[in-house]
Amino acid sequence: MKCPKCGAEVKEGLAACSVCFAPLTGEEAERVAKLAKEAPQITPRTRRTAQSVPRSSGGKGGGALAVILVIILLAAAGVAGWYYFIYMRSPQYAARQFLDALKAKDYEKIYQSCVWTGFLGFVKSGQDVQRVFDMAKQLGMDVTIDAYSIKEVTTQENRATVKTSVTRGGKNDDWNVIVVKGEDGKWKCDLLSSVMSAWVVL
Repeated sequence: MKCPKCGAEVKEGLAACSVCFAPLTGEEAERVAKLAKEAPQITPRTRRTAQSVPRSSGGKGGGALAVILVIILLAAAGVAGWYYFIYMRSPQYAARQFLDALKAKDYEKIYQSCVWTGFLGFVKSGQDVQRVFDMAKQLGMDVTIDAYSIKEVTTQENRATVKTSVTRGGKNDDWNVIVVKGEDGKWKCDLLSSVMSAWVVL
């Protein structure tokens, strides 16, 4: 026989179910059987329906965030590419490197940012640059600056003139920084030509 409450198969003649302990005889057994029939039954189909209810997800929000991150990364890559491949290989960048080093009196950086031609061909290090500057100062040509601003850049093939306004000893003067393009495609300051072009200023 079957238990009227849990439906388990039980032996005939038992007073109670061996699984759920519900009474199997008398008025109590009839009451349990009646309640079991009236109770709603959960079928496998009902369970599948409950599980098939779609869950809300944050997929749309996550997708929008991913798109924004991709746009930011592309913009950053574009800026970095422009800075490295265009600006860092421009006459203006070379002039700024030289003028920043000149302002800071960083002789090693001045050496790296310039080409050394003519009678300055002996310059091979920052110490040599410092000696050249000391000799120029003794001759009344102090080439150090306190501040600068770039006004205009004109380029002709492998040579460019960067017009600047420099502050030296409290005075503002115009100074043309001459930069030349090397075989590696990078621009460097031609210090000798720059000094010669600004002889009156210096």
